[in-house]
Amino acid sequence: MFFWILLLWSAVAASAADAVILDRTHESQVLRETRHYRIFLPPDYETSGKRYPVVYFFHGWSQRYNRAGQALDYDAGPDYGGDTIAAFVATHDLIVVKWDGYNPRTPGENYLRPYNISPVETDRQFPFYFPELVAHIDATYRTIADREHRATSGLSMGGFMSFWVGGKYPDLVGSASNFMGSSEFFVGPRGFDVEYRHDEMRGNYEGMRTRLVTGKRDFIQFYHRRMNAVWKWTRPYHETEDFDSEHGTPGMATTLTFHMHAFANPLPRPAVWSHNDVYPNFTVWGWEVVSNRRQPGITALENVSRTGFRSSVREWLPAGPALAGVKLSVTSAPLYTPGREQVVTAVRLRDGKVQRRAVAADATGRLTFELDGEPCEVGVGTGALPALTGYTVVNGAWATAGEPVEGRVRLWNKGAAAWRPGAVRWESPNPGVRFARPTAVLGPLAPGQSVEVPLAFTVADRTREVVKIFAVAGSDRLALEIPLFPAAAKAADFRVADGTAVRVFRHATEKAELRLGEGNGDGAANPGETVAILFPEGDAFRAAELFTNDACVDNSARVSDVWGSYDHVGASAKYSLPHILPECPAGHVIRMLARVQLPDKPNHRLRYAAIEVPVAAK
Repeated sequence: MFFWILLLWSAVAASAADAVILDRTHESQVLRETRHYRIFLPPDYETSGKRYPVVYFFHGWSQRYNRAGQALDYDAGPDYGGDTIAAFVATHDLIVVKWDGYNPRTPGENYLRPYNISPVETDRQFPFYFPELVAHIDATYRTIADREHRATSGLSMGGFMSFWVGGKYPDLVGSASNFMGSSEFFVGPRGFDVEYRHDEMRGNYEGMRTRLVTGKRDFIQFYHRRMNAVWKWTRPYHETEDFDSEHGTPGMATTLTFHMHAFANPLPRPAVWSHNDVYPNFTVWGWEVVSNRRQPGITALENVSRTGFRSSVREWLPAGPALAGVKLSVTSAPLYTPGREQVVTAVRLRDGKVQRRAVAADATGRLTFELDGEPCEVGVGTGALPALTGYTVVNGAWATAGEPVEGRVRLWNKGAAAWRPGAVRWESPNPGVRFARPTAVLGPLAPGQSVEVPLAFTVADRTREVVKIFAVAGSDRLALEIPLFPAAAKAADFRVADGTAVRVFRHATEKAELRLGEGNGDGAANPGETVAILFPEGDAFRAAELFTNDACVDNSARVSDVWGSYDHVGASAKYSLPHILPECPAGHVIRMLARVQLPDKPNHRLRYAAIEVPVAAK
């Protein structure tokens, strides 16, 4: 009896000491105006003398820093059974800051769409504002002012922002959570905004813990499943939890507990990291990137360390066309001895052209690399430096889950010395991966040269959509991610569009006459033409996203058909416009896997089909 009386007394005492909720403003130099925020402080903040970790929470559509809009109130009160931010802060050493995503297009406008994303309508760039808000909070309140004790979270559009901002600033944020946010939006500077897809930006979260909250009755659930199907197998510190809930913030205490665990068990700064950024100029982990890009695109830095990196600027990730005309200047963190020369080797992956020169570190120990937008491997040092740059499936046109995959992986030596003969060992952190040949023995590899290494494996799970593999060579662990697809039956009910006007579906359920592809319009794939592959549905067609490794095809053109007017998510279906190379011989048969997204909100369906397209005469 005494135990239960004590427990009841503890609950009453906890509820009697409420979190302190303050609505404050500060002057933003980045957004050039007064900005609002709400801050949740522990009950004893004024007397404890403690310093606290901080979670920055980003609200959703129609909401403000102090207004729930059309959603349940997750700040305080009885909604969610009292499982709110204030209830958690009342009993934990934590500060929560809820920023204001208000983004009026004209002064004083009651504009419900926050953050300047999809569509991009003002010049306010909220990711640029985040470091300024962090600096203000750290200077004004007793915070633990380091990345290990700083996190982001958010609901819906704010959930998207939480992951975007956390991934843009992994050097500022140690953990990020997301309550039912869309997996993609158009973002970036107005005039050349680009599609940002979390599925493809997973490399931004090295050294971070991430959590995605989903709902069994949420209208975004299809896209969450698609995202988790990739992140689950490629992100080692990603977790997800599905609630029997509509769109909202179920399990607020569970998610804030996730962040408290992350504060107590921070991940170290990664020794090797990657980063993708939609802005032409950015800094991350002490590295600075400046470019002259004046068009939509994404700058990708991969496998960055003291010994080098891979760089490219693309229309979209992972395999969009390279923006070769871009001038890219990459300046390292202060990693080298000031004034000492370093041997820098640059390998252009398109044709294997090698440039090598000595570059002196500046007075702060930084090196600057002048590059362009084409994929390039950069090595720093006098030794041998292995790098994996891609793979090719040789026993098919794509890799099928549950079936043996025979492939070849391209290995480069981007160093200044020969790589001695040795073995490469294949490993995977994913379960159910069996290697037919766990090791490959290689001969010597001269500086700037490459070799194809055989890789044979099977993933037992027939529903798996990606496999992560490491090539272990000495002390080097080189990562490779290979998309997997389900077994697909051969289809004959498709049409080739090569410049003809066709009635097709747009925005999921609308229909319109569109001219797809470029060519003579005879319905055949001719050398030099660009085509679309269409599947009939009633009196119209659906365009397919295509996958192939055929050397006759440039498959880098991808189009996004936005479905926001149908499912109100902000995401899209994709279709491809492959270009048949002019030298492709007549009679050659192109094998491709077609994927069509079929509307069935909130659980859209995917149709896969294997197709064969004969190349006609020129």
